[in-house]
Order: sequence, then structure tokens, then C-alpha cells
Amino acid sequence: MIDSVSLPYIVSGLLEIGVPIVLAYFVLRQLRTSWKIWFIGALMFLVSLIRIPLNNYLTQLVSVSGMDYLSYIYIYAIHGLTAGVFEETSRYIGFRYLIRDEHYETGITYGAGHGGIESIFIVGINILTIGVLLATNPEAIPQAQLQSIYMTPWYFPFIGLFERLMTMIIQVCLSVMVLETLRTKYIRYFVYAILIHAAIDYTAILAVSYSVWYSEVVILGFTVCLAHWAYTKVKDFLVV
Repeated sequence: MIDSVSLPYIVSGLLEIGVPIVLAYFVLRQLRTSWKIWFIGALMFLVSLIRIPLNNYLTQLVSVSGMDYLSYIYIYAIHGLTAGVFEETSRYIGFRYLIRDEHYETGITYGAGHGGIESIFIVGINILTIGVLLATNPEAIPQAQLQSIYMTPWYFPFIGLFERLMTMIIQVCLSVMVLETLRTKYIRYFVYAILIHAAIDYTAILAVSYSVWYSEVVILGFTVCLAHWAYTKVKDFLVV
């Protein structure tokens, strides 16, 4: 039965799945681009997840002699850097070899696919599954995780929803930044995208060790700055 515990997870999960799909429809309609570009963005994000075994291996190397504060710093930095390298490289490959279109409309659509599939498969489906299990069969959830869920505030899933919305904007902006590499032939934009991506992941996860609210403020700050930069780049080129 749906109750006050399961409802936020169900609603948040549905929105984390539904909003990227609605956003995709809106972007494609307004910019007159194709689903092919969106799906290439989604595909290349999934390809970038090949970094996960590397992350696991490097984490084991760091933790082999025990974990202290410095070890966590190294691990956060490793995960942030690999995310930046693999995701931005996959973006570059997608633009240069699969799409071969340097219009800003393409960059925005690609970013919507990249960020949208991340929201749907990495977060939305998992959160929705937890909500459904809480409503129908809570015994299927590991006891420790179930206790943790019951102890967290009711609005906690919506913090994750806010983070997904901000992250989708960031993914669109980083896509525009990588596309700028091809448009201008300046490799520095690709390097900027890697470093900014790494910085976002690193500072956000470091901040959450103090408070989840600090982490969301960090993400919001990066989102506002990147959105402003991307807007100044595309505003004179888009015809909507």
C-alpha cells in the first residue's frame, strides 16, 4: 500500500524518468532536431560507464593499506577525474564521428540525451523500484537499507530529483562546451569540460560528507555558471 514513506520515492522516481522524456520531446520540437542525436547522446553516456571497473580497481589500490581521510580524498578525486575524462571523451567521439554536425541545436539535443539517460537509468528506475517495493513488499529490501530509509526525512528523494534536474542542465552545457572544440578547433574547450566535470563531481561528493545541502548548493552554483556561459554562446545562433 502506498503510504507517506513510499509515495515520495514513487513520485520522485516517476519524475526522474518522465522529465527527461518530456524535455527530449520539447527540445526536439523546438530545435527541429532528431531522436537520433538524442539516442547517440544516451548511448555515449552508457559507453562512458566502462570507467566503472577502472574506478573499482583504483579504489582497491588506494584502500589496500586502510582507509583514512586522505584516502577518501584520493578516491573522490579519482572518480571525478575518470568521470570527466570518459564522459567528455565519449561526447567528443559522438560529435566528431557519429553525428558530424556542429550546430548548437545538435549540442543541446545530445546533452539532453546524455543527461536524460543518466537520470532515467542511473537514478529514476532505482528510486521508483525502491518506492514500489516499499509499497508492496518492503521485506525484499535489505534490512539495513530499509532502516536507513525509514530514518531519512520524507523529502529526501526530492533532493535527488532536484540534483537530477541540475545535472541535466550541466550535461547540456558540457555538451555545448565539447562541441565548441569542434566549432573553434581549440582543444582548450575539451580540456575545460574534463576539468569542470571532474571538479563538479569531486566537490559535490566531498561536500556531501558534511551535509547533503552543501552538495546541492555546490551543484546549483556550477549549474548557474555553466548555464550562463552556454546561453551566451548559443543565444545568437538558435532559431526557435
